[in-house]
Amino acid sequence: MRLRPYRLEWLLLALVALATLPLVSIETAQDSSRLAVTQSIVERGKLDIDPYWQQTIDRGFAHGHWYSDKAPGVSLVAVPVVAAIRAVDGGGKPIWLRPWQVWLLRVWTGGLALLALTFLVGRVAEGLVAGTGAVTAATLAVGTMAGSLGATVFGHLPDALVLFAALIVGSRARRARDWVWVGLLAGVGVLFEYPAALAALVLLIYAALKGGRRAAAWVIAGTVPPSLVLGAYDWLAFGAPWRLSYRYTSNVFTPYQTQDFFGVGLPTGHGIWTLLFDGHGLLLVSPVLLAAIPGLVFFRRRWRLEAGVAIAIALLFAIYTAGYFLPNGGTSPGPRFAAAALPFLLLGLPYALERRRLITIALVACSVGLALFDELTWSVANRLEFLAWPKTVWSLLGLSSEAGCIVLLACGAAAGLLAVAPVAARPRALLPSAKP
Repeated sequence: MRLRPYRLEWLLLALVALATLPLVSIETAQDSSRLAVTQSIVERGKLDIDPYWQQTIDRGFAHGHWYSDKAPGVSLVAVPVVAAIRAVDGGGKPIWLRPWQVWLLRVWTGGLALLALTFLVGRVAEGLVAGTGAVTAATLAVGTMAGSLGATVFGHLPDALVLFAALIVGSRARRARDWVWVGLLAGVGVLFEYPAALAALVLLIYAALKGGRRAAAWVIAGTVPPSLVLGAYDWLAFGAPWRLSYRYTSNVFTPYQTQDFFGVGLPTGHGIWTLLFDGHGLLLVSPVLLAAIPGLVFFRRRWRLEAGVAIAIALLFAIYTAGYFLPNGGTSPGPRFAAAALPFLLLGLPYALERRRLITIALVACSVGLALFDELTWSVANRLEFLAWPKTVWSLLGLSSEAGCIVLLACGAAAGLLAVAPVAARPRALLPSAKP
């Protein structure tokens, strides 16, 4: 798949940043659980979170110590920033209780991943169908829950970024050893979120089908470095490299987490309803997926194996989410476990724009409005319901919360308009790029 720039690309990315990253959501268990590990590493040289265990619900207990029950990737990525902050202001108060510091860490771990993913999705879309890059990029960033996840320390956006990048690398691989990067990226995905192992398996099969046994062997070789990092973390924390943190969960959800496979069973009616609708399900917040998903059929006509990978990864994350005992993942902007599927689903959007332009644009506009509303409400109401204006960087600088949110909404609307207007006004059909 080719990466092609599109008109006003950098202006769009700037508007996306201004529409998503200034949000200062309330403290969540994700902040305290992940950043407690980071703070312990920086200040104590240890992986346990014994000094902070009472300040987070997402925790595990093993061998007399408390640990985060999360995959360690985000915590490790945050280490240099926390070290720099502590070099300036010293230790003491938990870093997730300091508004400016936690916002900076959220931007570092989630915000940069959002911008990088938006960049890749836009360029891939432009390479698939000329003239669709800006619309597809804006749809991901301000028309799905991806934008709401930008200013957080959730691991789903970094996960989506490396998995989507792995597919791009695989589609461009020409030699067997090129596939080592696919394995490396997939392995890093598991460091951010354990369920990325499902996508890693799909990518391994993809390598075998496209490049043969040697390509698959290189994918496996690429997973070794991140596997060693995860194994070392598990060994130091839990006594063996194969013992994941999920095994030691110790909170109110433990009875559910220990059922089936770490709390994941077969999809249920409740799980499917939560995934698609509920308070802010995928189709409720992003109805544009009703156009993008059928568009994958046309994507498959030109990129058969790549479309198979995208569909398989999206389905696996959807099934996983619908089968999990807590499909919405607690306080989150939607069924966040399925967030990694979003860039793969949006590979169908360029073809939807090519064939049903006006209907698709209407769905894009609805999605941008709903997703921006979700961005303002999720951390307060955990659904599409307005209860209060959330804080933003602008309100921390002295503006009212309402004024700060209006600035955020204006930038989001501008990003959507900048992307949609040229396509809506285009007199001729969009032109798909030829398959190499």
